[in-house]
Amino acid sequence: MKKLNRKAQQRARAFIFEHGRPLEQAKYTVIFEHSPVERIWEALAAFQNADGGFGHGMEPDLRLPVSSVLATTVGLQVLREFRAPPDHPLVQGAMRYLVATYDAAIEAWPIIPPAANEAPHAPWWIYDKDVAERWGAFLANPRAEIVGYLHDYAALIPPDLCDHLTAAALEYLATHAETLEMHEILCYVRLAQSAGLLAGTKRELVRLLTPVVDQTVIKDSARWGEYGLMPIEIVQGTDSLFAGLLADVASANLDYEIAHHAEDGIWRPRWDWAGLYPEDWEQAKQDWSGWLTMRMLTILKRFDRLEL
Repeated sequence: MKKLNRKAQQRARAFIFEHGRPLEQAKYTVIFEHSPVERIWEALAAFQNADGGFGHGMEPDLRLPVSSVLATTVGLQVLREFRAPPDHPLVQGAMRYLVATYDAAIEAWPIIPPAANEAPHAPWWIYDKDVAERWGAFLANPRAEIVGYLHDYAALIPPDLCDHLTAAALEYLATHAETLEMHEILCYVRLAQSAGLLAGTKRELVRLLTPVVDQTVIKDSARWGEYGLMPIEIVQGTDSLFAGLLADVASANLDYEIAHHAEDGIWRPRWDWAGLYPEDWEQAKQDWSGWLTMRMLTILKRFDRLEL
């Protein structure tokens, strides 16, 4: 079992504090240096707008300052990870925004607004007449993930909305599981991770997700340098829902990541913007590198893969 050496860890920390966003710096101090979690909330607040939604490059591939559902889900990932309570202003704002942007006609949330076209963005974050078709009418991505947050913060949303959309998300998964792509799978995994789910609902989600996760995760180590659904995208800790299913391959995936990053301790994106907005991509790439490095350090810590 490989562990990331101390020099690589020091280089990773130096990169985060020299080039990373204040949010990743705050995460580092909370996880590794015992700072109060309020440091994260202070950094996260810089991404929230007056309408409660998140923007300002919260998702680095969309540099849009105004709020989007996409950026708001990323903000809620942080709020969930660090267990923000329902009465926290950041949570209340985010949930207020989601209630306001829910489209009852399609029973889902448009993942990006038309304003996305006005800001630097990755080629896939363009709003046009086909946006709903490209994203499966948003019925898996982002709806499934958002339903998880409706359960996490049920007191802040209409109760009938949560019940109705949970049933709709389960029905969609039951009929479309074999056609889900990796980001849709991750949305459903985040739904299954909600602490507010009824035990029976969680069991059904895991039952339906297990074969598609098993089939979609890249298990061939020769392909682990590609962009795709890696084992540690699904198994990010020993208590992960699919830790038993992917235990061996996730362990090997961690060995691979350590072996390929032991020199500099920095993880960089395995994608680019194909020449679009080159200057903005450089900033996005730097933001992603800080985010990816911080995420990997966190995962390695959870698996006791950091050399002491």
